[in-house]
Amino acid sequence: MIIESALRAIIIADNGVKAVTTRCYYNYIPQSPTYPLIVIQRVTGSRVHHLSGPSGAVRPRFQIEAWAETYSAAKGLANLIRAALDGKEYTEDGVKFSCLSQAEIDGYEEAVNAHRIIQDYSVRYTEN
Repeated sequence: MIIESALRAIIIADNGVKAVTTRCYYNYIPQSPTYPLIVIQRVTGSRVHHLSGPSGAVRPRFQIEAWAETYSAAKGLANLIRAALDGKEYTEDGVKFSCLSQAEIDGYEEAVNAHRIIQDYSVRYTEN
């Protein structure tokens, strides 16, 4: 299982998110994008160890960004993403993982005339 693919699939399969957009990219925004859209990127990743070596537990942190032409649309999409992920546990390819919301930052990107809400999520799972 690739956790990035699993997160993307869960987000765009959510009925609330799907009603707004299914445009979800990993690490980039295409040229001349159509809003609203979502961007996922892994910003850190740690593996848990114990005295005898790796435990198999993985604790990456992801930023998930909701982009839209208006602040209210970006905020609304961010709220839907949070409802889909925060405090939830999922199983993908036999691997259980959970997502916990850690932080949220509001922003505006003048260069592309778009608002974005950046959410940080801690994801926990065990590698096979």
